[in-house]
Amino acid sequence: MNHVEKSYRAIKYIRTSCPDDGMQNRDSVENQSRLIDRFILANPEITVVAEKIDNGYSGLFYDRPAFSEMIAEIKSGNANCVIVKDLTRIGRSYIETGRYLRDSFQANDVRFISIDDNIDSIQMDGFDKMIILIKSVFGEQYSVDVSVKTRNALDAKRKQGEYVGAVPVYGYQRSEPNKNKLSIDQNTFTVVQSIFHMKLHGMSAAKIALELNDFGVLSPIEYKRKQGIPHPTGGYADNRDARWSATTVLRILRDENYTGVLVQRRQRCESYKSKVLLNLDENEWYRTENAHPPIISKEDYCAVQRVLALDTRTAPAQKEVHIFSGMLICGCCNSKMTRKTTQARRQRYIYHYCPTGKKKGCSSTHMISEKALHDKVLLAVNERIKTIERLSSALSATQIVTMLENDLLRQLAACNQQIQTLQRFRASLFDNLTNATIDETEFQTLKEHYNGEISRQEAEVSALQKKWHCIRESPDTFLAWINNFLPFAGITGLDRFALVKMIQCIRVMAKHEIIIDFVYQHEFEQLVRCVASGGR
Repeated sequence: MNHVEKSYRAIKYIRTSCPDDGMQNRDSVENQSRLIDRFILANPEITVVAEKIDNGYSGLFYDRPAFSEMIAEIKSGNANCVIVKDLTRIGRSYIETGRYLRDSFQANDVRFISIDDNIDSIQMDGFDKMIILIKSVFGEQYSVDVSVKTRNALDAKRKQGEYVGAVPVYGYQRSEPNKNKLSIDQNTFTVVQSIFHMKLHGMSAAKIALELNDFGVLSPIEYKRKQGIPHPTGGYADNRDARWSATTVLRILRDENYTGVLVQRRQRCESYKSKVLLNLDENEWYRTENAHPPIISKEDYCAVQRVLALDTRTAPAQKEVHIFSGMLICGCCNSKMTRKTTQARRQRYIYHYCPTGKKKGCSSTHMISEKALHDKVLLAVNERIKTIERLSSALSATQIVTMLENDLLRQLAACNQQIQTLQRFRASLFDNLTNATIDETEFQTLKEHYNGEISRQEAEVSALQKKWHCIRESPDTFLAWINNFLPFAGITGLDRFALVKMIQCIRVMAKHEIIIDFVYQHEFEQLVRCVASGGR
């Protein structure tokens, strides 16, 4: 007799881990029962003789009341079929589940059906094959659980500032006392410093790579290979005699880890089954300040990031870019200015001008000679340095830090007051709508406006609080910007290094007028307020 002709007396077995509160979640008693009923309607050879429900019992344990009753019914011959939503309803241990299937179900010729897992014992060639399938199903879940637990464990370490990467970034090595910390690799850290130094002095990434190769410096992958250090494989990493490239140089120049900040979890695998990496948003990264000794100062790192953002080209037949390359902006149309050289009366003249001119509404080309530009910028730089020297000497470092804290607290209070005001305005909208003071369209528009403003203010509060805590924990870092200017005190001429360290951009307003956007302008203004208030 085949299974279609045979009749089956079935037990519907239902289990929930948490007491069913009537909510329609996917594993509720009602949903499981409905799923099984639909299956039975499609299989007329099955008749339900009992329904056993363990409501609020963990699948880790098998001494459940309804489950024990079901086993008793099977052994007494009152049922020859058991239907469940999925295997985990029987239990969460494949060993124990397999034992019950073999000793109670198979021994008593009971048909077993797990709907979601697509398991039906009469459609399989013996229970042994079903047990193998069950193992694979539970093994799949085990892999998921292990993946989640491993990820959570690694994230916990990252949050604590512990290094959990497989290969330390070039220039660092695992610390001997603590493998979850990084220490400076004495063999390579000077190479990293040289790369940043060359970039700050105007060299392109390609020229830096060429320089390193010419001097026979081993590339990061070659160094790790020769030292027997674990290193990535596949693609470029498998090339023999892998040399420095612009890509490798840029990767180093953009890596914030060299400032002592441990940045982790920039990517994650798509799933535990896949090695495809997904880039995460910056707000999902784990950042730990002062996690290891810095190789590059934060000021130099920030200066390099500014340089990388500039649209610069290396001067013809030169290793370095022109001194003002990428830094000049037309004060009228915001276009990048162009450098040009001319000859007149056996004299060589260099000037900068706006290439778009009147095409973008400029009143003129805003032309300025390079010599005049140099002199004006040099004068402004020396004035800024003298001002910083005078201001920083007027108060002690302790007074300045105290002022910074008080200034942030005042800004926090103002933001919180603004949030409360916006919330009151938002709360009054419904009354205005009810009183017909505003219509539905105005109501929605104003509501979205207030919601947006409140979100913006809350983000500002969060940023200010973070900054305030940072000042409390490491006050010296908020005065370090001053040392970005002081080494250039009294300079008599400009070079590319001095410009990128001190200047964000230069706006050419007219032939004899420029406006300089200095770096750390916000910190400079805070210092001015500090001295003006006498440190109060």
